[in-house]
Amino acid sequence: MKLFSCNQPNQVIFVIFMMLLSSNLYASDTSAKQFKHRYLTLDLPAGWKVGQVPKGSAKETIGVLKSGTIAGASITLDCYRGAFHTHASTRIRALGTISAAYPAGQKQLKEPYRVNARGGKGNAELWRGYVKVGDLMISLITPMAELKTKHCWLAMIGFAPESKTAALQKDFDAILKSAR
Repeated sequence: MKLFSCNQPNQVIFVIFMMLLSSNLYASDTSAKQFKHRYLTLDLPAGWKVGQVPKGSAKETIGVLKSGTIAGASITLDCYRGAFHTHASTRIRALGTISAAYPAGQKQLKEPYRVNARGGKGNAELWRGYVKVGDLMISLITPMAELKTKHCWLAMIGFAPESKTAALQKDFDAILKSAR
């Protein structure tokens, strides 16, 4: 059974050109440059990809970002909507997430600082969390931010090994400032 037939050299060149063009479009489509949701758009730095939201996540979790360049780094995105959500209520929920993620304790490293994003204003801060694995205590770094966008209150929480603090903080701030 013949699936494809080319009798002329021009047809072969055209088919090869179209295959290369479509494979190039497909390849560029797989490395997302943006996270898009109906309530939020974020620009992603090089090496960041949109991941799958884990089953069992809260209904407010709209996305997960994963880094291909910072080993073990990820960012969760929660979107809170409704008349009763404020900066304070969003921060309390984000702190609850950090508390649940680090049952062995957490410590604030950087006081909240103002962030002006494309689509709103908010605060960001830096935390260190501890996880006990067997007899070993592991320290992780967690930047956290709350930002009011046009359509929701965004809670953005990052996770990475403490040795990756500077790299994660740089990318986290860039993603946060791109929010719209």
